[in-house]
Amino acid sequence: MIERADYCVLVVDDHDPTRYATARALRAAGFRTIEAAAGAEALELAEYASAVVLDVHLPDLLGFEVCRLLRANIGTASLPIVQVSAIYVTERDKVIAREAGADAYMTAPVDYDALAGTLDGLLAGPSGGRA
Repeated sequence: MIERADYCVLVVDDHDPTRYATARALRAAGFRTIEAAAGAEALELAEYASAVVLDVHLPDLLGFEVCRLLRANIGTASLPIVQVSAIYVTERDKVIAREAGADAYMTAPVDYDALAGTLDGLLAGPSGGRA
């Protein structure tokens, strides 16, 4: 098991209550968090994160595109990324997320214990995220 306090998770969601609840649940689970409300802001903050929880439906860029851009940047290419959506929930959407570089995909409402467990597995994996 990882030491969650060693890892900072970037929570990206334009819906303030959802972003707050997700970040709060991850902090309660032991992670440190930073937050972004849009794709451009997420791209700026990603270098400070160990992993990203990324909503697909954002006001400026789709989360799929944010994921592609993170993967294309050498500084963020290996960040574990969990995409989340309440709108994009078809199997095709999940395929698009994987093709964009997402490591995992969850539909909202998210089970926060499952999210924390998914992050544990991704952060402990071969690429391991950054502390």
